[in-house]
Amino acid sequence: MAGAAGATGNMAHQLAATGRVIMYDGVCNLCNAAVRFIIKRDPQKNLLFCSVQSPKAEPYLRGLGFSRGDALKRFIFIQEDRWSEGSTAALEIAGYMRPPWPLLKSLMAAVPLPVREAVYDIVAANRYSWFGRSKVCQVPDTSVLERFLDAEDLVLGRCREQAMADDAWKEERERHWQRWGK
Repeated sequence: MAGAAGATGNMAHQLAATGRVIMYDGVCNLCNAAVRFIIKRDPQKNLLFCSVQSPKAEPYLRGLGFSRGDALKRFIFIQEDRWSEGSTAALEIAGYMRPPWPLLKSLMAAVPLPVREAVYDIVAANRYSWFGRSKVCQVPDTSVLERFLDAEDLVLGRCREQAMADDAWKEERERHWQRWGK
């Protein structure tokens, strides 16, 4: 899935100024392996990263209309004034990596979106049980730390699994108040 950022004014300016950002689940072992994979294949440093659990992710998520819980279900790729998610984001990212990955983007684009998304959703739903997770966001190697918008938060341990639980509680509380009209 892809869309316009839907944000105007300050948020659109902030997205354009930041460039290309991959929002990923920082406690997911598979997601962190994917980040390392991308970094090795992006020597031009076209792509930046931010864990969804980081406080730095909040303005981006709000600007795009995502809750943290929604963003944890599928990673998001922000490109200047537009964004994509799930399998479409993966293909867009492949286009910025060194060959042969842009070719894979072209080939996989021929696969119908519902099929790509179904496979993506199966992996996403099972990623913790298949690959594991950590309690805090994993800290990247210092040689690539400048590519992480939330580098300080990662190093200081401010990106935690607890952020997910806190947000889930807030969302449930909000649904409760809406249901009871308060």
